[in-house]
Amino acid sequence: MKINIIKEESDHLEIEFETKDFTIPDLIASQLRKSHDVEFAGVSKDHPDIGKPVLIIRTGKKKAKDALLKALDELDDTIGALKKSIPKK
Repeated sequence: MKINIIKEESDHLEIEFETKDFTIPDLIASQLRKSHDVEFAGVSKDHPDIGKPVLIIRTGKKKAKDALLKALDELDDTIGALKKSIPKK
């Protein structure tokens, strides 16, 4: 999945996803909101026919990019555990 970094500051990150599907950005934002280091995490949603989702992250003391990487690691662990729990034939 391709992304474009729109804005990158220590405590503010905006990432545009090269897709019209909001599933992954929404999942990441949801995971980010679980962190006490994240002040805001959400997805800007323009009209589905013309816009692309933009993930917006604002943090306090922690770097926004570090919060994003931590959330992605946590999602990877969760999805890996789910994958292992599915019975094999």
